[in-house]
Amino acid sequence: MTIESKTVHCTCSAQKLYTFLSDFNNFTRLIPSQVEGWTVQDDTCSFKVGGFVQLTLAYAERTPYTRVAVAPAANSSTPVPFKAYVDLKDNADESTQCTVVFQVDGNPMMTAMLKPKLRTAADALAERLQYFSSGL
Repeated sequence: MTIESKTVHCTCSAQKLYTFLSDFNNFTRLIPSQVEGWTVQDDTCSFKVGGFVQLTLAYAERTPYTRVAVAPAANSSTPVPFKAYVDLKDNADESTQCTVVFQVDGNPMMTAMLKPKLRTAADALAERLQYFSSGL
């Protein structure tokens, strides 16, 4: 299942957004309040969601200025396999179109239950990127 956020327009270049998203330390500005215990070590981050699900993520793909993707780290377990990425499209006026996408695999019943929450999360992340882009 693929869940795509609304496309937002960020007020900085794709290069600046790519650089920002390529460092998990910067994600503290983007994460929602349901995320607890955020820690970063090199190219991985760990946190709890909703007080009970522990996740460890790593960069799965970094294509300069067009895409940054994260997925569960190789040594972690997750209730549902997924990949999350931000697609960046540079505009001629030094702004960038951003879309957040979640690709979820696994049990159809579980993914159906997660779909509304993931859509909300994707839209919220896109909106936060748009908001914080003005300061990059």
